[in-house]
Amino acid sequence: MAKTKSLKGLMIPITDYPHMPYWATLEEAIVLLNFSYETAHETILVFDASYRLIGVLDQKEIIRDIQPKFENLSPEKVPDKWKEFLSTGNLKELKRPIKDFMKPFNIILDVEDHLLKAAHLMLKHNTNLLPVMEAGTVVGTVKMHDIFHQITTYILKS
Repeated sequence: MAKTKSLKGLMIPITDYPHMPYWATLEEAIVLLNFSYETAHETILVFDASYRLIGVLDQKEIIRDIQPKFENLSPEKVPDKWKEFLSTGNLKELKRPIKDFMKPFNIILDVEDHLLKAAHLMLKHNTNLLPVMEAGTVVGTVKMHDIFHQITTYILKS
């Protein structure tokens, strides 16, 4: 039986994935994610001054941060106008550094790990993205989207 692929050929190189230093502002992160819209990247990797990965910031967290009460509203209380949505939000948050909003990364894969290990960890830890390291340096990311495609392609060929 064939062995599953390593992550080396499946990962997105770090140079092709949105990433920023921890001191960048939330507004700068929003600009970067909007710039990355066509690539369907939904997260930003956050690095420290020594270029070590310290966390991730995703679209859901950004919306929660600028409008903290939004997800707890009852459906009939959700505003249907932009002005109303923004007036109850906290746009001052846009000037704060992303380190204040990011989630730390606790799981990191090695470039030689296989894709089923990545799938297992993503399911176990309810995440769609994991960083990939080689020789102690983050070299890329792997997304559930790509893992799913590999698994289901194999299933359909079997």
